[in-house]
Amino acid sequence: MIKYIDMHCHCHEYSVEELSRFIGKNISLVCVSDDPVSSWKTLELKKKLGITPCIGIHPWEAHKYSEKHAKEIVELAVKNNVKCLGEVGLDKRFVSKTYDRQLRIYEIFLKAAKEYDLVLNLHTAGAWREVYELLVKNDINRAYFHWYTGPLNLLDEIISSGYYIGINPAWKIQDKHRKVIMYASLENMLTESDAPYKYKGLELRPDYVIETVEYIAKVKNIQVEHVLLKINDNYEKLFKSPL
Repeated sequence: MIKYIDMHCHCHEYSVEELSRFIGKNISLVCVSDDPVSSWKTLELKKKLGITPCIGIHPWEAHKYSEKHAKEIVELAVKNNVKCLGEVGLDKRFVSKTYDRQLRIYEIFLKAAKEYDLVLNLHTAGAWREVYELLVKNDINRAYFHWYTGPLNLLDEIISSGYYIGINPAWKIQDKHRKVIMYASLENMLTESDAPYKYKGLELRPDYVIETVEYIAKVKNIQVEHVLLKINDNYEKLFKSPL
């Protein structure tokens, strides 16, 4: 059975029982982490539920950690055969005061992604250009821009570089994201929830990816099944492995 994919979920904030219910709805979860503690929790969820784990340090948490902590997370990823670092990246919109620390930590994850051929599950708020240019500079092959709301002209460059963007249920209330969905090619889309984040009264949930697939199909005037197949294909290309 072809699965729905949630490419960016903070699974460590849910109970195992709650996650099991989402998985029971035929949703495959890619679980991101915020810091060392949640990275360990995500690895435990991999053992219990078979989710796809991403471990890292969120830019919002960067002020609490050093390059040493980032290197320890890289070591943890390699030791546990984790193929994805996330949530990692840069943020100039919400936490610009810690940008220098964010950058030092992000550069460690960039080097690791290059050395070990890892996926980067990226936070890029207000720093879309900076994140992208560092990917190119470091010759990164596999990257995913979570909940993309950046400039459309940069989107052209992201797509031409073979990177992927996240389509989030925020399309329900966010006009900027709806424009991205209209503009972007299905060839470079993946669905996500960013659950359990609350955005302007919208409580994001993994099962909203089902409605998101339906919305993409409507916007692109194609069959839901075709969107679902392509999202699965994109996941497999990004991770170089089947679900």
